[in-house]
Amino acid sequence: MRLFETTGNGAEKFSIDDPLLEYLSKKATIEQTEKLFIAKISSKMETSIQQVETSINRLSEQHLIRKISWPGKVTFELTPKGKQSIDALAKAQTDRITRQLQEAIHQGRKTKLRFSTINKMNSIGNEWQSYKIPDKSLMDGIEQEANKFLLLTKEIENKQPKCNETPQNYDKQFEQYKNQIENLIQQSNNINKKVNDYIKIRNHKLSISIDIEKINKTINKYEIEPEATSQVSQLKNTLSNLISIQSQVESFEQDKLSRFEDLKNKLEENSRILEILKKPTHEFMPTKRENSPENPIQYPDPEVPTIYESKTTGYTLDEKCGKCGTKRKSKPVNIG
Repeated sequence: MRLFETTGNGAEKFSIDDPLLEYLSKKATIEQTEKLFIAKISSKMETSIQQVETSINRLSEQHLIRKISWPGKVTFELTPKGKQSIDALAKAQTDRITRQLQEAIHQGRKTKLRFSTINKMNSIGNEWQSYKIPDKSLMDGIEQEANKFLLLTKEIENKQPKCNETPQNYDKQFEQYKNQIENLIQQSNNINKKVNDYIKIRNHKLSISIDIEKINKTINKYEIEPEATSQVSQLKNTLSNLISIQSQVESFEQDKLSRFEDLKNKLEENSRILEILKKPTHEFMPTKRENSPENPIQYPDPEVPTIYESKTTGYTLDEKCGKCGTKRKSKPVNIG
């Protein structure tokens, strides 16, 4: 496409060759003289007469347009070569617009992906910002508290009332003992929560390292794009915060974290023991089944003696503890 023409002294100025070709292809202009024709084209295209005249001469020399005149009339029209040129011009313009649209779509997708990626990285940073790092100075105290609690549970376990040792007062003793166990279970839950806060640190060390690497890669990817400057700047602040959190997480001693891992296992086993202790030691087993007949039903027959039939509608089950001999009777169950 000819957008510029070069003058003899090397200066460039805008060329109207292509717009003039396009104009002549769409609208026939007829005037009395060539000068009037040029003047009218100049007015319609809003350019100088000299530019129009220069362009007409050049297009004529290239055999893209030709002059047609008859008495009192003159015009210029496209030659077959000129028509081919205007077709090529139209195709080039269509191709250019198509490329521009494709590029705009591509840039739009890139921008959307960039926003999505950077927002995701900032969200990761916000999640870490809300993470409360447990206090290192409390670890020794929590460890001592947990070990004392384990010893206390062992003592309470040894004091568990047995139904076969004091069968007469067992129910009263067990209720008091059960209250103690339930209090211990509550304490156990609180200590477990404290210990687990420190157990998570090892996983957090790995997780935050992975997230820092992701954010670094995102910054390196978009830092070269001028339109992403403000977003990258925000992401660098997020990275700085994460590095600070990582430093605090890395400061925890490995041997203490290992001890807390062992402590966690002991507390889990201890919790299972407490769940067992809050249940009575009775071991009831069924010992007797009794039928419960309803009123007999008569079936009178004049030729045979009267027949009576009974119908069983339920049962009662006696239970006995195999340890202390305590008996109890379950509620009747209606079986129809």
